[in-house]
Amino acid sequence: MTLAVRIVLGLALSLAPAFAAGFSAELDFVTRASNSNLFAIEESRLALDRTHNSEIKAFAGQLIGDHGKAQAELLTAAEGSGATVPTTLDPEHQARLTALQGRSALDFDKAYVADQVENHSNALTLYADYMLWGEYETLHALAVKRIPVSEAELKTAQILDGD
Repeated sequence: MTLAVRIVLGLALSLAPAFAAGFSAELDFVTRASNSNLFAIEESRLALDRTHNSEIKAFAGQLIGDHGKAQAELLTAAEGSGATVPTTLDPEHQARLTALQGRSALDFDKAYVADQVENHSNALTLYADYMLWGEYETLHALAVKRIPVSEAELKTAQILDGD
């Protein structure tokens, strides 16, 4: 092993405890849950304006209501956890929303539904993981509460997607 490799490895190993100490499961959960909610809401608002498909319109309306409620519950559940709930989309989700805005009418519905399949699959995994491993009581209760809602929304998105 070269001296440069040993130095880099030594530096990485010495910094690992500092990174681990700064990691907050609550912050990660709250940030990811909020982005999931905000993304579902913003894409669904766009879908209400763009789609001509009545099933997708109904689904989008449902998501706006469900995720608006979920975001409000997240704000309450996060109080005292040390985690701040984001109120705007992160750059990745904003870029995905922008890409959807640029879709033609022909491609819009398929892209919207595919985004929501992915979003709800990821949210379901997030909630299940926090249910198993999360320690902050009110966030844990929220994760447990959101699992059946996320499952139902994922199933609807999959049906709309034809899976």
